[in-house]
Amino acid sequence: MDEKLLNNHRNDEMEIDLLQLWKVLKKNWRLIVLSTVCVSLLVTIYTFFFIPKKYASESTIFLTPKVNENGYVDQSSINSNNNLINTYISIIKGDSTLSGVAETVGNDLSVKDIKSTLSVTNDANTQIIRIKSTTTNPQLSKDIVETIVNQFSDKMLQKLNVQNISVIDYAKVNENPVSPSKTKNAVMGAMVGFVISCGYVTLQFLFDKRLRNKSEAENYLGIPVLAEIPWYED
Repeated sequence: MDEKLLNNHRNDEMEIDLLQLWKVLKKNWRLIVLSTVCVSLLVTIYTFFFIPKKYASESTIFLTPKVNENGYVDQSSINSNNNLINTYISIIKGDSTLSGVAETVGNDLSVKDIKSTLSVTNDANTQIIRIKSTTTNPQLSKDIVETIVNQFSDKMLQKLNVQNISVIDYAKVNENPVSPSKTKNAVMGAMVGFVISCGYVTLQFLFDKRLRNKSEAENYLGIPVLAEIPWYED
């Protein structure tokens, strides 16, 4: 058998195997569906009872640009604020600011604990800084953000005489948890259950060495089948 015929023979075997695999998967659809539903349900139950809910609180501050004598916004002031954005963010996240926050908020929180809850970002091409804290206690999240904003504003005013920091949105107690997402985890659980059940059925198929029909016997033995004995059920 030349190489071309050999390749065609291998391709035929591959097509037959894939077709057989599809038939086996269809035959075991109940197992696949049951596994998908069960794993999704288990993940949902675990999410609901064992994963702590987290609550976020956010405050927004704005670096107000100066207005010139003609009543127009001073462009140089905007450029100056843009250049200082990263500096302000570093000050907010710095140990000197957060150590005072830890003392004020209490709850045996350390600077490291507060940092792990904190997110400080800047909206692109703006002078807006968003400060957000995410903890397992909605009141604590609000207290952390509120204290950070107050201490940062006071520090900038007293030490650097910066008076253009305005609070746009004040921190609030948010009773709606931001995580975990039961829907997202349920979908992920369903996907895991589906993959595991399909993998189980596929492995069973691959390691099943039984010869189920004439063509499989001929492919395995390499010789033609001379006769078949029909199967009749009583």
